[in-house]
Amino acid sequence: MYVGVDLVKIDRWERILEKFPARAEKIFTAEEIAHCEKKGKKRAESYAALWGAREAAGKALGIGIFGSAWQDAFVTWTKWGAPVLHLQGTFQKRAEQLGITDMSISISHEEHMAIAVVVMAGGRHDTDKD
Repeated sequence: MYVGVDLVKIDRWERILEKFPARAEKIFTAEEIAHCEKKGKKRAESYAALWGAREAAGKALGIGIFGSAWQDAFVTWTKWGAPVLHLQGTFQKRAEQLGITDMSISISHEEHMAIAVVVMAGGRHDTDKD
């Protein structure tokens, strides 16, 4: 089992969105952007949580996010609103190397912070630094 957790300051995303409005299009999918933008004034908390999802996925895989494409991990939602984590590119390749067969994500935000927790299961525990 592999676990990744990330805690993100929401005000950081408020500043990013204010100073660099086009940045979201480089990092998030169209579906993620639509999800965040429909939150209105609370959009920064959703962007922060989705950024945390990427960070948490990279941590669970043991490779972090740098050196991968921003959209190698992304989130969609079930009809009930539950988040679903998807991997592609570098993240998908690493998950295959580890034999990941199942994964789950939980994201939340409260006042000043957002959090994402990713749990991946299957395969073997890999301690190699490749």
